[in-house]
Amino acid sequence: MKKALTAMMLLAFTGSAHAVDLAGVEIHGFASQGYIKTSPDNNFPVSNSGEGSFNFNDFAVNFSKEVNPDLRVGLQLLAMDRGSYGKDKITLDWAFGDYRVTDWLGFRAGKIKIPLGLYNESRDNDAARTFIFLPQNEYYDYERDSVNAITGASIYGSIPAGSAGTVNYQFQVGTTPIPLDGASARNYSAYISTVDAPLTTTDVNSSTAFVHHLEWRTPVGVRATFSGLHTSFDGTATGIYTDPVTSATTPVTAQWKFDSWHRYILGVEYLWNDLTLATEYQRDDYTVSADYQNPALENFTSRQASDGWYVSAAYRFTDWFELGGYYTEIYADRHHRNGSTFEDLGVGAPWQTWQKEKVLTLRFDPVRNLVLKVEGHLIDGTWNMSEYTDASKRNWYLVATKATVFF
Repeated sequence: MKKALTAMMLLAFTGSAHAVDLAGVEIHGFASQGYIKTSPDNNFPVSNSGEGSFNFNDFAVNFSKEVNPDLRVGLQLLAMDRGSYGKDKITLDWAFGDYRVTDWLGFRAGKIKIPLGLYNESRDNDAARTFIFLPQNEYYDYERDSVNAITGASIYGSIPAGSAGTVNYQFQVGTTPIPLDGASARNYSAYISTVDAPLTTTDVNSSTAFVHHLEWRTPVGVRATFSGLHTSFDGTATGIYTDPVTSATTPVTAQWKFDSWHRYILGVEYLWNDLTLATEYQRDDYTVSADYQNPALENFTSRQASDGWYVSAAYRFTDWFELGGYYTEIYADRHHRNGSTFEDLGVGAPWQTWQKEKVLTLRFDPVRNLVLKVEGHLIDGTWNMSEYTDASKRNWYLVATKATVFF
C-alpha cells in the first residue's frame, strides 16, 4: 500500500507542472529522494549513514479549499524515511480550518503548523529552500515530530506599520503529538539511557503547549522574527541492565520527564536581488529527570541550558544554479561552552557537548518542477548525534544529495 502510494505520488508529481485543481480543491505536493554518507562511525540523521544510505526521502501531498472568502480548510499527508525512524509511514502532517475575520484577526483550529523561527512552517519542502539540511540547532531533524505541529487553536493577524512595513503575529495553544515510533521518542530514550542500560520509550505524554511568534516584514527586504515554545513531556522507558562485572541482567523501568521546556528563537533574514542572508539564535531551558526502578541505576534531575546560532548566505547566479553556505555552533551548556560539565551531561568527553558545522550547498534547477542538490558538512563535535557510539569521532563529515520534484 505504502509503496504503491509512493509510486502514484511520483508519477503525479513528475507529470504535472502546475498545482491540480479539482472542484475547487487545490492539490500540491512534492517527492524527494536523497543519498547520505557520513564518516563510518558517525551516523546522522540516518541510522546507517556511515555506510552510505538511500533511506533518506520525503513525500507529501496537500489539499486545500476556499469554502468562502473568509474560510479555508486544508490538510497534508506526509511520509518520510530516515532509516531508524519514519520508514515511509503515512502520517497526517497538518490539518486545520482557517477563518479570517479581518486582516488583523484570524482563527485556526486543528493540527496547525508551529511558527518557530524563520523556516519551521516551510521546512518540509526541499524545493522551498537552498539547503538540504537546515541548521540543526534551530531545525533539528530528530525533533521534527515534536515541534512540527500543535493540535489545538490559534489566533493570528497582520498589522500595518506604515513606512516600517507589516507586523504579523501568531499565538497558539494545544498539545504537540509525539509518536512512540518517531525520532523525538528515540531522542528522549537516548537522554536517559546509560552505557549498561539502553532504554526504549514505551509511553509518552505532552502537557499543554503555548507558542508565540512575532514577525516584522520591512519594505527593504528585512524580515525579523521572535518565537517561543513552552511545554513539558513525560513518559516511561524500559530496557535491560547488564552488570559490567558479572554480566548478569535485570529489567529496568524508568519514569522520565522533560519539564518546563522553554525555547526562544530570534531570527533575521535579508533579501536583496538574488542574495539571501540569514541568522538565528536559539536558547533552550528545561529540566530532565529520570526515576529508575532498579537499584543499580542512580536517579537524577538536571537543569539544562543550551543554545546555538548560525549565519547563512545564498546567491542565485542563474535561473538554474544557486550556491549557499552556513556556519553554525550548538552548545549543550551555554554557561560552559568549553565542555567542562560533560560528566554532568552524561557524556564521555568535552567535545560531545558541542557541534560546530561548516556547510556548502550547490542547488540546480535544470527544468521546471525539478530541484537537484549536493551538500557537504565538516563537523566538530557530536552533541546532536543521537546515534552516538563509543566509536564515534570528534571530527567527521556528512555528504548528501537530493532530488525533488514538486507541483
